[in-house]
Amino acid sequence: MNLIIVFFLTTGIVINTLIILLLIKSKTRELPQKLLLLFFSITLLYIIHGYAQIHKLRSLYILTFIGNSIIEIFMGPLIFLYIKSLFEKEKKLIKKYFVHFIPALLYLLCISIPFVISIIKRGFIFEYLSVFNDHSDLIVIVLLFYFIFYTLLSLHSSYIYKNAMKANFSTISENDFGWVKRMLIGVLIILCFDITSILYEFIFGELNFETDYLTFVPVIIYLGYLGYYGVNQSKILLPNFLINTPTEKDKKVKKTDYLSTVNNKELQHLKLLLENVMSTDKKYLEEDLTLSVLADAISISDKKLSAFLNQYLNTTFYDYVNKYRVESVKKKMKSPKFDNITLLGIAYESGFKSKTSFNRIFKKETGLSPSQYKSSLQPSDK
Repeated sequence: MNLIIVFFLTTGIVINTLIILLLIKSKTRELPQKLLLLFFSITLLYIIHGYAQIHKLRSLYILTFIGNSIIEIFMGPLIFLYIKSLFEKEKKLIKKYFVHFIPALLYLLCISIPFVISIIKRGFIFEYLSVFNDHSDLIVIVLLFYFIFYTLLSLHSSYIYKNAMKANFSTISENDFGWVKRMLIGVLIILCFDITSILYEFIFGELNFETDYLTFVPVIIYLGYLGYYGVNQSKILLPNFLINTPTEKDKKVKKTDYLSTVNNKELQHLKLLLENVMSTDKKYLEEDLTLSVLADAISISDKKLSAFLNQYLNTTFYDYVNKYRVESVKKKMKSPKFDNITLLGIAYESGFKSKTSFNRIFKKETGLSPSQYKSSLQPSDK
């Protein structure tokens, strides 16, 4: 067992070191990359600490102790800040969310550093450290739940950003949101694995081997994935007014501001204008069509268009545009002119930007996958 663990630890050290070097050499010096650099630096200390522990390397164990001891209480807020940095402007972002790091700072000053000194002196320098050490398993469980809380909070934030994107952009990058989702779910799986092993030992007694070492296996596999996709993760910035979820009061105010002065005749005219721009000018063919671009095309404000879509047509900008794209795909499927073009090629010609979003949206609109829909067409339909 130890041989396998040593192999994974060594692999993890190599992977982490390579990722850190890539981040250092990266031309992009924005906050997300800096936070990733900090993330991988701490995980490197965590893995080296495990390596030192299994090989009984006292000096290396002491040098990496702090990085290992704060990982549960620090990494949750760090991941939360990283998610925020992907979608919000960098200016004063750390100051804005600094309060989330206060528990980690207090833990560092009151627990981690005194523990390091105690290890060096071979005796506890404060009495409370002895009590802390006696209940270490219980405290680790609490810290892991704290980590889980921040991971769930980060997952919730990513959904808010995704909904904001769907309300204002006709194409959402699955690469950005899909990666973020998998990243956070991966963290949750590892944390649940860690908690389960600790709780098992806490209830039923210790096993014949160190369960701490088992956690390194999924951690290192996960870090390989995270490093490969995360280092080059693209950065999206959303204005604050798109991120903030409106309250019921805000919705009423918006309705008053943008639609209350518009009569039914004007609303019908606006609907015809919008349909004309979409059907005749085929604005939906623009892959990166946004709410503001469409609003400019019919000479109204983006806020008024958003209110019109939401309150009068009972839809979102994202769904409205993609409905036209799906209809375009369906027409092309029925046309002999497109018999020699793949479904993905038809999707691109209809305004879709990726295969994943095309398949998902088409099935949502029709109840069938693109290939199923095409197979269901009768010869007379073409």
